[in-house]
Amino acid sequence: MIKCVVVDDEPLAVSLLSRYIRQYDGIELMDGFSDGLESIEYINSNKVDLLFLDILMPDITGISLLQKLEHKPVVIFTSAHRDFAVDGYEIGIADYLLKPFDYNRFAVAVQRAIERIRLKEEGNPDLAPGVFVRSEYQTVKISFQDILYAESLDDYIRIHLTESRSVITLISLKSFLTKLPAEDFVRVHRRYIISINKIHSIGTKKIILKGNVEIPVGDTYLSKVQYLRSKL
Repeated sequence: MIKCVVVDDEPLAVSLLSRYIRQYDGIELMDGFSDGLESIEYINSNKVDLLFLDILMPDITGISLLQKLEHKPVVIFTSAHRDFAVDGYEIGIADYLLKPFDYNRFAVAVQRAIERIRLKEEGNPDLAPGVFVRSEYQTVKISFQDILYAESLDDYIRIHLTESRSVITLISLKSFLTKLPAEDFVRVHRRYIISINKIHSIGTKKIILKGNVEIPVGDTYLSKVQYLRSKL
């Protein structure tokens, strides 16, 4: 039985989703929350397979809530705003329910989530959260876990990946940073963003990444790097 939790600041939305979940065989409602912050401790303390999550809530956004979860369940975003759909798919959600939605659309989303849960249990690497970029006339998904660092090339950036691969895309370094999880990536120079998880060592004005890659630290980023050093 797939265990579900609903988080939405609108009590009527929680009630509707709860009713739909009870109608769908094979999934079980564990709890529903209209307070996003209150739900975090519960989700971290229980095994949750599937999370129905509103994006815009008064106390916390859905994306920020996800960043606070120790073990991330498969997610279906629910929102009255279609503008966040791309952001949702970039972080690996199963589906995006645009309010108002009926039971049939709900059932389609749940079926997609069930398939995602099955693949997740099989360890499918394609489900890892990542970012979509345009490169060589096609859209490419880059998993966050594969990014070593990103380098500015004026109007373009080169995204350096593990296994000595790289992707060039038309975007500014500043814009690219907004697409990355803040807890995993940091800008250390006007030309460089690095993966915190790939840091091997931190010097006074340079950072060594895994693979013995040396990245300079800009003067305006020294305090940020010093803080980072204290946390590693």
